[in-house]
Amino acid sequence: MSLYDVLYRDGDVIVVNKSPGLLSQPDRSGDPDLLTLLSREIGRPVYPVHRLDRGVGGLVAVAANQRAAGFLSAQLSEDNGRFRKEYLTVVHGRFEQTEGELSDCLLHEERRRITRVVPEGTPGAKDARLAYRVLGESDAEGVLLSLVAVRLFTGRTHQIRAQLSNAGHPVAGDGRYGAHDRFPPIALFSSHLSFPHPETGKLLRFSARPTRSPFDRFSIVFPEEKGVFDD
Repeated sequence: MSLYDVLYRDGDVIVVNKSPGLLSQPDRSGDPDLLTLLSREIGRPVYPVHRLDRGVGGLVAVAANQRAAGFLSAQLSEDNGRFRKEYLTVVHGRFEQTEGELSDCLLHEERRRITRVVPEGTPGAKDARLAYRVLGESDAEGVLLSLVAVRLFTGRTHQIRAQLSNAGHPVAGDGRYGAHDRFPPIALFSSHLSFPHPETGKLLRFSARPTRSPFDRFSIVFPEEKGVFDD
């Protein structure tokens, strides 16, 4: 796959499948980023709606104008908003419960570039909540891995990585959060997006599947156009 593949584009919204390693937006490194590359490709500015960590691949929605950016950002931030994000991840260990929710207080330390689970009431901490569902297990070379679908209800920095690690299940390949393994870059992938179109209100759905290791250890079976958590 190239640095990104455009899956959908109109005058309001662009949805791409981003490769791991590509920045979602500019940072101090000056390395290539999705927003700059898209702006150059279409010949006008584009606007972020949400972002993926550099090492994370998968679906990203980008607004093609400021009005659409405001609409989609509101849908994403509201508790009853219709912007939904789901991820697939491969983590270490076996879950006691095959599905459930995790609720924590997270504190992001910008200087160390790490997010920690902290006691409620810690200054600067924010509530974080996700739902998870175990889709399969793989025990190869003495390493037990679980394929897990995750739905985010909040969008905190490194949220999935920090919460799953705190629960005893670090994401494969994620040395920053406790995974001591030899797997490739972080095994976390944005697999499903759904949101109302900023102009028409029609619900748009997008899905993508990871193929690289260690995802290729599992047979991923779910409806192509629906998320794992869709009714």
